[in-house]
Amino acid sequence: MSVFGVVFNGVFIRTFVLFLMLFLGAINKRNSELLRVKHIFVRLVLIGLLGFGLDITAFLGFKYSTASKGAVLLRTDVLFSTLISAFLGQVPGIIDIVSMILMLLGVALVSGSENLLKFGYGDVFFLMSAFFISLNAFVIRSVQEDEKNPGTDFVIAFYNNLFTLVFFSLFSINSLKLELISNSQSIGINIATTGLIVGSVCQYLIYVVYYKNLRIFPVWLVRTSLLFMPVYVLLVMSFLGESVNARQLTGVLIILFGAFLLTISNQFLSSKKQR
Repeated sequence: MSVFGVVFNGVFIRTFVLFLMLFLGAINKRNSELLRVKHIFVRLVLIGLLGFGLDITAFLGFKYSTASKGAVLLRTDVLFSTLISAFLGQVPGIIDIVSMILMLLGVALVSGSENLLKFGYGDVFFLMSAFFISLNAFVIRSVQEDEKNPGTDFVIAFYNNLFTLVFFSLFSINSLKLELISNSQSIGINIATTGLIVGSVCQYLIYVVYYKNLRIFPVWLVRTSLLFMPVYVLLVMSFLGESVNARQLTGVLIILFGAFLLTISNQFLSSKKQR
C-alpha cells in the first residue's frame, strides 16, 4: 500500500467500504435502515467527525514524533476511556486498573519505546487521537442505546465511514485531485491494489467486531482488550523473519499476565451477578 499516497489510501479504503456496505445492505435488505436516523443524526455526524479527528491527529503525531512513542501513547485511550467511564458511573475495580497499567507497561516494552518522559509537541497529537478514540466509543454506545431510536451497528458503521470520508476529502482537497490522478494509474491486478482491497475489507470487519463488542462489554474493557495489538504485530513480525529481543518477549508476557488478571476479575464479577 506504500505505492499509493496517504490521501489516496484513505479515500480508496473509505469509498470501497461505502460501496461494500451498500452492496451487503442490498443483499440483506437493510439499506432502508439508513433512512431511519431521527434523533441520532447529529451524533452520527459527530462519530464521523471524531473518526476523522483521531485519524488525522495520529497521522500528525507520526509526522512530528516517533512511531515507538506513538505505539504507546495511542494506547492511553484505555486511560481516557476509564476516566470517562468513571465520570459516567462505570467505575472499574482495583484489579482492572492494575491490569491496565501492566498491559500499558508491556506495550511500552514491546514497542521498544525510549524517553517516554521526554515529552514533545508532536506527542500531544497522539494524546488527542487517543482521547478522540475514547470519546468516539462513548458516542457510538449512546447511539446504540438511544431510547427513542436505537441505531443499528449497520447504520452507525455506514455513517461513520461516510462522514469520515467526507471530512477527510474536505481536509485534503488541495492534494486529493493530484493524488487521485497520479495513483489511479497504479490500480490494477497487482500486490499494491490487493493490499488496498484487503485493507478495505479489514476496515469493514473492524466495524462489525468493534461495534458488536461495544454492545456487550463496557467501553473501557473493549479499549483495554485492544492492548493485545502489539502482541499480534510482534507475532507477525517474527513470522516474517524479524528478530525479537528479550525486552519485547518480557513485554508480551506482561501483557498476557495483565490480560489474565483482567479476564479473571471480569469472570468473577459475571458469576457474582448471575447468583
